[in-house]
Amino acid sequence: MADQSGFPSTIQDHVSMFASKDWQGIDAKGLRQAALVPTMLNIEEQAFYLWLTREWFQGCGAVADLGSFAGGSAACLAEGFKQAEKSEIVHAYDKFEVGKYRALTKRHARYLARPPASECGLSPRPLPEFSGTDLLPLAQFFLEPWGDQIKLHKGRIEELGWHGGDIELLVMDASKTAETMDLMSRQFFPHLIPGKSVVVQQDFLWWQQPWIAAQMALLQPYFEPVAYIPKHSVSFLCTKAVPVDVLKDISVAEFGDREMIQALRNMKQRLKGFPLDRYMRRLIEAVKANPEKRKAFQFETKP
Repeated sequence: MADQSGFPSTIQDHVSMFASKDWQGIDAKGLRQAALVPTMLNIEEQAFYLWLTREWFQGCGAVADLGSFAGGSAACLAEGFKQAEKSEIVHAYDKFEVGKYRALTKRHARYLARPPASECGLSPRPLPEFSGTDLLPLAQFFLEPWGDQIKLHKGRIEELGWHGGDIELLVMDASKTAETMDLMSRQFFPHLIPGKSVVVQQDFLWWQQPWIAAQMALLQPYFEPVAYIPKHSVSFLCTKAVPVDVLKDISVAEFGDREMIQALRNMKQRLKGFPLDRYMRRLIEAVKANPEKRKAFQFETKP
């Protein structure tokens, strides 16, 4: 049952709170300024991130956002804190590099022309002058409304690591290769709080990254699936401390295709309570169609 503060205190309380899907009541105007920060997240994903920090987060650990790009996910997380008048910080990690700035500006213009940006009721600021490939100044520009509540960490996440104590909310949106995902999990998962921490696997169902679901299948004893946001994201509650030795022994990057497919089939069974069968089948078919590939950009044949 929930404690006196109203926060969930048992695994079942967490499951019930996520099952209510209250984030679906947050519209474009509810996102406020976060709606104007460019992101590949859809509006329900943005609302979910805001809800996590505004309603679910208890303050017993940190928030780490792995793969922030221009800051869209970090903005939603920080906006949740802002609306709840919480003082916690979002640690946003990314290489903060962009290949072509002109392509980014065109993408930004398209983003502003559609919901939620077009329906939030706020006017975007014109982009500052920009050149080169360093995206950090632009991310800082987008995230100015949240000030010191967002700390940006520039570089390769697997090299930067984590040195901030317990983690209550971990958003993983940078698992573009099996190897980097293995490394990030070894660095961040040991800091999760059993019975309290949630891991958002943003690309869990994306066909070019099947190793995410495969790794979570191997870690089933330590995680309980609690939420699915169409069409890519699945979130997990950490139910038991993940031993460092277990993480060292798990290397999805070294999996053969047969092992990968078996792990995906196991996870498919684990997720029977969610409408995900066709997505899990697609992940399995993606492995078959792209044998021995362990980097997203190598997945060229769609299942």
